[in-house]
Amino acid sequence: MDISSLNESVRRTDFQPVSEISQDFETFLKMLTTQIQNQDPLNPMAADQFSSQLASFSMVEQQTLTNQNLQSLLERMSATGVAEYSAVVGRFALHDGPFAYSGTPVRFEILDVSVQEQGLMIAIRNETGDVVAERNLGAEQVSLTWDGLNMQGDTVAFGTYVAELRNLNDGTVRDIPVYTGAVVEEVRLVGSEARLLLVDGSLIPEKDVAALR
Repeated sequence: MDISSLNESVRRTDFQPVSEISQDFETFLKMLTTQIQNQDPLNPMAADQFSSQLASFSMVEQQTLTNQNLQSLLERMSATGVAEYSAVVGRFALHDGPFAYSGTPVRFEILDVSVQEQGLMIAIRNETGDVVAERNLGAEQVSLTWDGLNMQGDTVAFGTYVAELRNLNDGTVRDIPVYTGAVVEEVRLVGSEARLLLVDGSLIPEKDVAALR
């Protein structure tokens, strides 16, 4: 699922153009130089006045540098595409890949409406490929919540798991995806690929996102 076009508006900024700030800075410098050159030798500028104007000079310089750095940062973010994903954070991402179990019940969904039949179950495998839990589906049931318990009634270890749809009678794996998901907490760019970090700890590629809610 391509989610890179969700937030084109984030490219806009409200900062004053750097060129305008630079012009103000140059004008201020010319005015200060002219004032010093034309001051009355018999009544020169007081030390506190001179210090005050130098402080103002420094503030203008710092403002210029700060805005330049902010503009540069925004340009780099825009170039890498990070800003485009800001609208994704906080959304619920549905996917059918491996998911992280961290103690919170996991909800599974079967989006293919043709799976309205009897004799199906959802099998959950751990990282070594072993089936740790099985949950039967009733007729026309397309979703269920797994409480994290294995077939012995014990809570499974925190980690990464995979859910599969299988036939009850022989355990054959059906070629129909089982979806799960969580809220997007962060977007990471790995090379040219965007990966979504979910609040449950899952890290999924952008292309594996089936839907955003």
